[in-house]
Amino acid sequence: MTVIATVSRQVSWRPHLHFVGTLRAHWGTALSFQTDGLVSRIDFHSGQRVNAGTALAQLQLNDEPGLLAKYSAQADLDLINLSRDTAQFEAHAVSRAIVDHDRLTLAADRAQRDAEQALISMKSLRAPFSGRLGIRRIDPGQYLKAGSEVVTLQAIDPIYIDFYVPQRFSELVHVGATVDVSLDSAPGHVFQGQVTATTPAIDSASRTLMVRATLPNADERLLPGGFAGIDLAYDAARPAVVIPQAALIYHPYGNTVFVVTYDQPGRGVVRERLVVTGEARGDLIAIASGLRAGEAIVSAGQMKLRDKAVVMTSDVGRPGEDAAPSVPEE
Repeated sequence: MTVIATVSRQVSWRPHLHFVGTLRAHWGTALSFQTDGLVSRIDFHSGQRVNAGTALAQLQLNDEPGLLAKYSAQADLDLINLSRDTAQFEAHAVSRAIVDHDRLTLAADRAQRDAEQALISMKSLRAPFSGRLGIRRIDPGQYLKAGSEVVTLQAIDPIYIDFYVPQRFSELVHVGATVDVSLDSAPGHVFQGQVTATTPAIDSASRTLMVRATLPNADERLLPGGFAGIDLAYDAARPAVVIPQAALIYHPYGNTVFVVTYDQPGRGVVRERLVVTGEARGDLIAIASGLRAGEAIVSAGQMKLRDKAVVMTSDVGRPGEDAAPSVPEE
């Protein structure tokens, strides 16, 4: 009978763990006013890049400027009275009580002035950090309640990725470890970053450790909220004998392969051999023991074989041997 044969080979595999995580902005927030008011001015457009402190929007000012001018004038007058009465007190012309009254009146009017200035500042929305704005959510003339979202602001270079590591692997994760990140939106491209922080405790509900890695993102291909796959290498590369996973035959007592011994080109005798498997990656699986590199094995058609059967071998229709296969787009 004719079967498909494959030669086992030795590769260098670096032990790694695979997780899934979520991308998170370095800085990111939804901006809003702290007070109610009517939108009088909008100084940005959707998607704009802004620097920290840039004015974005303004609520209508009513009597606040007038009150600020009033309290400022009162504070100036209080300062004059305090200076005059202090001089009179030194000449023993007025009592200390008058000077103390002037000092406290000045402090009260300055506090009123500062409170009015703070209210005016609350009606001006400014960028708290540099980044890129999202979609505008307000229009001129619109009445806003305090806390209503005006626009989002994101700083995404660098960008974070948060993921959870099961407790049994927590000792393998440390700050400075390298991670390879892949996204469905960028097939075939791997983004590299480093672990920058871990929580100091295991979550008691899920028994996992939260880990954060930081990735450079100058071209802003990585966007917050995205789902990503993470490969974290935790040791140096090691040699491994690998075969296609399709070559394995699973039994209750263990896994076996059919090894081909050639007596002439394209013809040989098969022997079933018990093997111990290791890590699987894509189409391939490592063999910890029971098989050496360079031995020919049956990778397709083995279900109809028996021990010591004579076979003709072919490589037509050989199964995949890719450690990181991708799904073709139809």
